[in-house]
Amino acid sequence: MGVVHDVWRVTKELLEATALPWPSEEREERLRTVDRLLQEREELLRELRPPYSEEEQRLAREIIAWNEEIERRLHRVGDEIRNDLRMAGAKRQANARYVHPYEQPLSFDGMFYDKRR
Repeated sequence: MGVVHDVWRVTKELLEATALPWPSEEREERLRTVDRLLQEREELLRELRPPYSEEEQRLAREIIAWNEEIERRLHRVGDEIRNDLRMAGAKRQANARYVHPYEQPLSFDGMFYDKRR
């Protein structure tokens, strides 16, 4: 059962590591853990060789189901990170406008030019 069982074990660890929610304070550490587990699993996947026993096929089906859940969770975390970056950029821009109100280019919206003499 060697390699398939090892892939199953690492995938289970990965499923637990991606459990939601991800507080922003823990995010960087958890991303490092997920990255390490993904690399470990990738190396194990390269070692897989058929034929597989019934038990190994059962474990493989479980791995596939877990992998879909892991992928959904990582997409959610990616969306949270993108949202946080967008919010940080908006805060930085608002702060810059507040601190230096006259350095921003003036808006010419609504200006009316009278062409009559």
